[in-house]
Order: sequence, then structure tokens, then C-alpha cells
Amino acid sequence: MSKAQLTAFMVKVDADTALRARVDAAGSVDAVVAIALEQGHAFSPASWSRAQRP
Repeated sequence: MSKAQLTAFMVKVDADTALRARVDAAGSVDAVVAIALEQGHAFSPASWSRAQRP
């Protein structure tokens, strides 16, 4: 579970509108993590949740 992997995924999501739509439509944190894994990025659901806090 790498912070670098999380950061890279977030950059990719910001740059790709289709990917952004998939992430926005994901019904759970686990679904977002699964999408990230499909894209070659591995991190924990807790890491995603922490990154989404203001």
C-alpha cells in the first residue's frame, strides 16, 4: 500500500474524464480500490478514505 501509488492514481483520475466518472460512480471505497488496481495502482481502502478527507 503505497502513498506513491495512491498519488499516481489520483493524478491519473484528474487527467482522465472517463476514469473520473467511473470513480465518481463507484458505490464504495472498495470499488474505487478495485478500479485503481485495474489501472495498475495498489493501495488500501483506508488510504483512499484518508486522502478524501478535507
